[in-house]
Amino acid sequence: MYEKKLREATIAVQDRLFLQTKEVIEGESFVRTLARKNLMQEQPNQIREAMIKGYVEMSHINLMIASECLHAEYEAQHMVERLVSGG
Repeated sequence: MYEKKLREATIAVQDRLFLQTKEVIEGESFVRTLARKNLMQEQPNQIREAMIKGYVEMSHINLMIASECLHAEYEAQHMVERLVSGG
């Protein structure tokens, strides 16, 4: 008698789980749902990583420009001092 009730309860639980799973799969594709959740979690990280990479690359470019222009800055300052002093 106990085994029969246990078996009936097990079958009822399995049927209920099957129906719930079937509803989820039929209502919206399960794979599509997982892909959307994954995209929503990864997209902000991808944007952040792209921004970090861009800032690092731009910092190297800015340093090269500043290094190249430093000589011209000193030369211009020297020229102004020479013209102002008359020599």
